[in-house]
Amino acid sequence: MWRRTLAGVAAANALPLVGILLFDWGLAHLLVVYWVEITVGALRQTLEATFAGQRAAPENWAAADSRWGWRSPFRSLREKRGSFRLHRALPPAYPRSFPRVLGLGRVVMGLSLISGAVLWFATAESGVFVESLLLAGVTTLAREGTTFADHVRSRDYRELVPQSILTARSLLESVAFVVIVVWGTSLDLSQTENTGFLFMLVYSARVGFDVYTAVGQSERFDPLAPSEADFETADDDTWAPVSVPDGDPTNVLHTNRHAVWVGAVVDGILGMLNPRRFAAAAVIAFLGYVVAGVTWAVVGASAVVVVVVAHTLVERDLRWGHVEYRVCVNSIVCHDCLLDEPQWRVERERVTDVTDRSGLLGRLPGVSSVSLEQRDDSDTRALRYLDPADVPVAERCRNPKSQATRGDG
Repeated sequence: MWRRTLAGVAAANALPLVGILLFDWGLAHLLVVYWVEITVGALRQTLEATFAGQRAAPENWAAADSRWGWRSPFRSLREKRGSFRLHRALPPAYPRSFPRVLGLGRVVMGLSLISGAVLWFATAESGVFVESLLLAGVTTLAREGTTFADHVRSRDYRELVPQSILTARSLLESVAFVVIVVWGTSLDLSQTENTGFLFMLVYSARVGFDVYTAVGQSERFDPLAPSEADFETADDDTWAPVSVPDGDPTNVLHTNRHAVWVGAVVDGILGMLNPRRFAAAAVIAFLGYVVAGVTWAVVGASAVVVVVVAHTLVERDLRWGHVEYRVCVNSIVCHDCLLDEPQWRVERERVTDVTDRSGLLGRLPGVSSVSLEQRDDSDTRALRYLDPADVPVAERCRNPKSQATRGDG
């Protein structure tokens, strides 16, 4: 595999040389080409990281959520069991990895967007950005597509954690590129005769980095010895399996997926009142107004709202949209049909109280939530997004023996 990867690296790094000889390329063209490569490479690594089957070592999630005032994306999926396939030709993706993947990926992608915006503003009048983007896009997609296909065939993703794929090296690469872009723009990217030294410096550094990545670390993801990966960590917080009772359940309570979507959209829109999200929309609207006027200000602010709503919708759908509650004789099992995995089990003899906890936002789409309080346990389970007709059944989830005793009395 490394020979094919090395051939792809050689072909990709030959592109700037062809541009110099045939099209009189300068530093601006080179930076746009490398920006495309870094950005598409980060997207490919982010996708691959969702296939990592091992959870990372346990950490203080509450402290991570409060760091810099940012909350982990998809944080509610950390305890999700099971996986699903985006496509039958791809390995399974694990929702429990999404918080770590998006936490690492958003930093890399954020830096890529910053450097891309700087390049676009610096080359907007010359047309260099669009010209280089189209040419680099074709070659980069071919290169990253080949790499992705090789990795899917050869890697045992089940033995990896997200940090094995989205490493700190990706972040350092993006940081270094931002520095180079700022440095290059300060030298006036439109004048190729003044950037010869910097051009060769950037090109040589990129070639060396690619060769080192392709050859020097080819053994990092050896599927025959995944424990030797530099960033591999053992899953020290292994879940005990959830046992499923034999036989068919007496009742099955389904979540109302339509209500899940409605609630997610409402929460996403109300979530724009969050100071950080509101500030992000305001800043983007201001930049759009300064650059292109009122229309782009509205488009920018609307894009932020759409992203927030889409994030909330995907997270809620993965968490609650495919769940059903199987009420058995002696237990209640929460089963996720998309992931095809039981999420938790509660013994009915330990349930001391069943309470309708539906809030205003929950009642608006016509659904209810029921909490199950357990004896000698502070962990309260909840049956969410139930149709009102299912609530009486859910309220009978206490210990059957105690219910019979109460009925006899």
